[in-house]
Amino acid sequence: MVALLVLLAAAVAVVLLAPRTLAAGRWQVRMPRLALGLWLTAVLGGIACLIGAGIVGLVLAIAGSGSESGAAGVIMTVFAWMSLLAVGGTVVIVASGSAEVLDAVRRNRGSVLTLPHTVHVAASDWQLLVCDTDEVFACAIPGKPHTVAVSAGLVRELTPAQLRAVVAHERAHLSAHHELVLRLADLNLACMPRSGAAQRLRRSTSLLIELAADDAASRRAGAVHLANALVRVGRATGDVTVELRAERLAQRPCRLAGRLTPVAPVYERAVASLR
Repeated sequence: MVALLVLLAAAVAVVLLAPRTLAAGRWQVRMPRLALGLWLTAVLGGIACLIGAGIVGLVLAIAGSGSESGAAGVIMTVFAWMSLLAVGGTVVIVASGSAEVLDAVRRNRGSVLTLPHTVHVAASDWQLLVCDTDEVFACAIPGKPHTVAVSAGLVRELTPAQLRAVVAHERAHLSAHHELVLRLADLNLACMPRSGAAQRLRRSTSLLIELAADDAASRRAGAVHLANALVRVGRATGDVTVELRAERLAQRPCRLAGRLTPVAPVYERAVASLR
């Protein structure tokens, strides 16, 4: 019984406190990877507590009053079944939210992949698509192979160095499995759509994965090139947050640019093929 109470309390604490804690303050902007790691740890910890509570509740419910008699046995049995029902209800809510999130993911992917496009790079693990549209965008689509899609409008807007930085940014999303993190945040929001904490956590997660990808792309392609690309994209799309990300990079270009990693030949071929 004590184990069941502890597991349920831990699960509730994670659901209620983790979003508030991880979305508070400004430290996440400086250390986005750490913030994302803590967020994943909290989510997985909460899931583990729920699974554990379900198992313990099932064991207690089956045992019934075998170890207790009278009122104590009845209370234990009723509480165990109630806990099991609560865990089961949570599973149903999560399953429903998962279906909603997956539907949204499929729609978003379809909206990009159904555009007229040309494959400019087809490597063993990823491909680069250029979509024939004047809209300015770039996105990462996980799969086999992973896909980076950029628009013809973006290609016209950026220099080769800036375009290389944008492609590196999108590939950073793929290598770090950022879509999975974002799905978890979407699922959390789908399960608690009226929760202010869930809404803040979804916004924070969306920003953090962009900042983490910015840092990775800066090390590969240069903070100056990525910052300039973000400024151009922000002006073309009217997205103020993109320009704020550029300002963040501009405040520390030397530290990031001082440890550039070599650019793979496939990046050079990818950018060259777009010109």
